Amino acid sequence: MTPQAYSYLGTLKDKHNLLLCSARIPSGMRYHQESIGILGAPMLCYNGALLLEGDQTVFSKTIPETALDLLKRSLAEIQVNWGLYAYDQWWVSKDSERVQKERSNTCTEPLWGETYTTLKRLVDEFGGVHKIMLMGEKSEVDKAMTALAHLQGSALVFFRSNDTLIEIAPIGVGKKEGVLQLIGATGLDDAMAFGDNDNDIELLQAAGWGVAVQNAKPGVQSAADAVTPLSCTEDGVIDYLRQCYAR
Repeated sequence: MTPQAYSYLGTLKDKHNLLLCSARIPSGMRYHQESIGILGAPMLCYNGALLLEGDQTVFSKTIPETALDLLKRSLAEIQVNWGLYAYDQWWVSKDSERVQKERSNTCTEPLWGETYTTLKRLVDEFGGVHKIMLMGEKSEVDKAMTALAHLQGSALVFFRSNDTLIEIAPIGVGKKEGVLQLIGATGLDDAMAFGDNDNDIELLQAAGWGVAVQNAKPGVQSAADAVTPLSCTEDGVIDYLRQCYAR
């Protein structure tokens, strides 16, 4: 977000409940809350797998050991790197361009450890992980999508956020389900939601008014009630909100 976006959203915080919903780790969202002036307000992390209000966990669902074992077997011959997320921990086994990009995007530092050893520790400590990010060359990620297809909707939920990245969540969670945990169906009827990726579609469809940003994937734009004239990097959400208040 730009300083202008933070400033404008700050003017709305006393008029509306502002809920940040993201695939990000909590620490990668708190600085946005602080800049807006809503630090401690509820936030939805890991595509709906973790709902926090301040330091309190409102809802949490992890990928269990049984699903992790299926995932390991399916990817045994595929060269992808795993990023493991549980509560406010992010673990990787080695550095890469993608890891450095994630550090920059979320202002979060990774912890380092061998993947399967870390998985066992997180299962023992938390019962599983909230999110897995698979990173690799496009050809290997293509193979991973094919290898995981039989698990979609039965053991896991996943989507491909770009050519080199797959994000995996526990079955039965999503941004829509996470928001419902907080405000209920009638609250969603009165909500305006913004999104740009496949993991936003159900929330945009369920909200009273769903808005896709101009650079959103075509399927996201088709699912929305409106599309912003400007992209995310052009503060499309803020421009759209300004237009709404000008009417």
